[in-house]
Amino acid sequence: MPLGDKTKSKGIWNNVLEKCEKLVNWKSKYLSLGGRVTLINSVLDAMPTYMMSVFPMPANVIDRMDAIKRNFLWQGNCDPNEHKYHLVKWDEVIQSKKVGGLGIRNLKLQNQSLLMKWLWRFASQEQPLWKETIKVRFGMENKWTTYMPTQLYGTGVWRSIRSQWIMFANNCKIKVGNGGKTLFWEDVWAGQETLKNKYLDLFSLSLQKVSTIREMRDNQGWDLRYRRHLNDWEINRVAELLNTLEQYKDLTPNEDNLFWLPDKQGRFSVGSAYKTSQRSISQSSGWPWKMIWKVKLSSAEQVVDIFCVLVAEIASVSKLEFPFAEIILCEA
Repeated sequence: MPLGDKTKSKGIWNNVLEKCEKLVNWKSKYLSLGGRVTLINSVLDAMPTYMMSVFPMPANVIDRMDAIKRNFLWQGNCDPNEHKYHLVKWDEVIQSKKVGGLGIRNLKLQNQSLLMKWLWRFASQEQPLWKETIKVRFGMENKWTTYMPTQLYGTGVWRSIRSQWIMFANNCKIKVGNGGKTLFWEDVWAGQETLKNKYLDLFSLSLQKVSTIREMRDNQGWDLRYRRHLNDWEINRVAELLNTLEQYKDLTPNEDNLFWLPDKQGRFSVGSAYKTSQRSISQSSGWPWKMIWKVKLSSAEQVVDIFCVLVAEIASVSKLEFPFAEIILCEA
C-alpha cells in the first residue's frame, strides 16, 4: 500500500497496471475466447480490488485498465501489431449478464461500491480508533456520518469515501431501536421523507430542532415543545403529526441501526451495492438473457460466440426499426 503519495496520482497504480499487462501478455497465447473472459472475471478484475477499497481510481487509470482487458479479450493470441476488430462495444460487454453483457466489472462502479463499505463501517461500528479519529478531524454532520471535508490537502482519502454518501444513504433506511441516534426532524425514519420536510411549519416553531427521537419522548409519550402557543390550524397539523407517529411509539432497548435496502437482511455488501448501481444505468434489450446464459454448451467459448451473435442481431434489428438513412428507390 503506497503511503504519502497523492491519492489521485496515477503513480500509485503503476504496480497494478504492470502486473495486469504482464499477465495478459503471457496468458493470451494459451487461452480461447471463453477462457479469456473467465480470466478477466476471476483475475484481472480482482487485481486492483485492494487498492480500490481505499483509494479512488482516477479516470485515466480506469481507461488504461479497460484498454488492457478489452485488447486481451478480442486480440487473443494474434500478433500484437495486427489489428483485430472488437466485436461488441465495451459499454455492452461490462453490463450484467441479465441484461446482455459478459459480466465484466465496471471499474468505476466497483470502486464506488468498495468505498461505500467504509461508510457502512463508520455508521455501524461503535468505538474503533479510526472512527474516533475521523470524527474529531471532520466533525459529525449527523449520528451516521461526518461533514464533507472542504480542505484541499490531507483529506483526499476520506473526501473520496464521504462523496459516496448520497448514493449510500438513498439505499438505506433507519431501523429505530431506542431512538438515541436518530434525529427526530432531520432523519428519514417515519415514512419516505423527513418530518422536517413533511411538517415544515411545525419544524419552524419547534424548540427541539436537533433532538433525537429519545429526547422527544417522556413517560407520557411524545414531548413536543414549541416557541409560542399554537393557532387552531397549527393544532390540526400537530394532530396529523401525532397520527403519523402512532405506529412508531414503541421503542426498544436496542441501538438504532442502518438497514441496507438492497439486502433482505439489511446487511451491506459490496456485491449488492455494485448490482444496485449497475441497475440504475443498465438498459435491457428485452431479450431473455437469463435463460440464454443457462443453456448448457460444451465450452465457454461457444457461450461467448452466441453472445456476440445475439448482440449483433439486436443491433441489426434496432437499425431496421430506427433507420438513420433515407432509402431512395431507383426509377425504372
